[in-house]
Amino acid sequence: MANQDYIKRFETMLSECQREGMDKLIEYLRKSDFYTAPASTRFHSCHEGGLVEHSLNVADCLLNKHNNPVWSDRLSEVGRESIIISALLHDICKSNYYVVEMKNKKVYSDHGKKSDSAGRYDWETVPGYTVDDKIPYGHGEKSVMMIEEFIKLKPVERYAIRWHMGYTEAKENWNTISLAIKKYPLVLAIFEADLESTYLLEKEE
Repeated sequence: MANQDYIKRFETMLSECQREGMDKLIEYLRKSDFYTAPASTRFHSCHEGGLVEHSLNVADCLLNKHNNPVWSDRLSEVGRESIIISALLHDICKSNYYVVEMKNKKVYSDHGKKSDSAGRYDWETVPGYTVDDKIPYGHGEKSVMMIEEFIKLKPVERYAIRWHMGYTEAKENWNTISLAIKKYPLVLAIFEADLESTYLLEKEE
């Protein structure tokens, strides 16, 4: 389970958003594994509770852009509610997505130091995460679909969540992403916030 302070803060922020159906969305999250899931299988926040931790980090990075002179004017028309919803729910597609699987891991014989050319290490079976995608509907588009089963998204929220992976998407999508950014700068802002959270605030495990 995630840190209880994280869960409380996450739900408090979502509850600020006066959107019909938000109570049902929060109830869904509680019944899913969202609060226990990792954010990835082996990279950033790859631990129990990592997904909610990552979502809060993205929200913090995105909200901080309001004080950034480069972003303040461009985000002035995007309300706090849209930023919170886009950031906290951008990865809802990862709920009920990961499963625990036993994996082999090298355990070195010389007290944790890497082995020499002789390769002095043993193998140990440890739990790890793997993907079990029960709803193969993509990533950003899947999050949009899941959210709108409970609440109605504004267009800017829909675009930001759909394209939050930015230019890590397939190259064939880059022109579309560029058009989406021109239409809604929040698309680029959340992409940056996601990267900042992943590479600057979270550890690879």
